[in-house]
Amino acid sequence: MLKLFRSLRTSAPAVALAFAAAALLIAGPATGSARPHATPAPTPTPVADPAITKIARQQFVQWQAGAVNKSLYAPQVVPKLTDDKIADTARALGELGPLTDMVYIGRWINPDMPTLNGYIYQMRCATGNVYLWLELQPDGKIASIVFKNRLDVENVTPAPSPTPT
Repeated sequence: MLKLFRSLRTSAPAVALAFAAAALLIAGPATGSARPHATPAPTPTPVADPAITKIARQQFVQWQAGAVNKSLYAPQVVPKLTDDKIADTARALGELGPLTDMVYIGRWINPDMPTLNGYIYQMRCATGNVYLWLELQPDGKIASIVFKNRLDVENVTPAPSPTPT
């Protein structure tokens, strides 16, 4: 019988050395292959003012029910609060179901008109969400309230919320 192959018997240290060399070749050099990357700083979560949050919640529920207290609005806004406008808005908001949660998104600021600024909340309901944009006058009267299906990020300027007092 003809033997075509030599014996594959080798010593254990030689096998261990061969595996170590192969591992180093596969893994590559230990230094310089992994560059450290800076960990991005997390974006701070905006802090909602509890008094503003209370107003936003009350207003959403009132608009959804179609029972808006017009005395809470600035005088220049009251003529725009027609019965038809309130009824149409109540119908649309009512389709979302009951309010289950609300998330403070942050402040909105108009850099061209610094006196125009307010607060944005996502109102989460049983069957959908809507964004509530709320602007208050210095005297606490509501200067504007808008409900939007989407967040128009081009209109939002991130700004830190004032510390609640």
